[in-house]
Amino acid sequence: MGISARFYWLAFATLASFIGWIIYQADTGEKIRLFLLVESLPLGDKLGHLWLYGALAFLLNLSLQLRECHFYRWNIYRGSLLVLLFAIAEELSQHFFATRTLEFYDLIADVIGIAIAEFLLRRNVREPVDD
Repeated sequence: MGISARFYWLAFATLASFIGWIIYQADTGEKIRLFLLVESLPLGDKLGHLWLYGALAFLLNLSLQLRECHFYRWNIYRGSLLVLLFAIAEELSQHFFATRTLEFYDLIADVIGIAIAEFLLRRNVREPVDD
């Protein structure tokens, strides 16, 4: 008995809401305790990006039942592509906020997290056996 798609959508919506809240707090310049904790850890910000965007891609891919997009010779899960586009847009939007700094390494951490999610899902997907 597998986990239902509703569970994945609920988990995705919960995490996406949390990330949205974090982005809002950062955009408004709020210094919440979570930010202070992350700043106190070595590479805390980058690890946060990696984990959050990786988990978001993982959950969205499962919610979308691992549907793929095809680009030339590459296949990428739709959820990974959507999260990647969101990450790029969010990072670029920081240019317009005085309280934010546009950092290339944040985007790299996002991409690494998404790639890890893609790798883990592809590694564990079982191909149907032809009879």
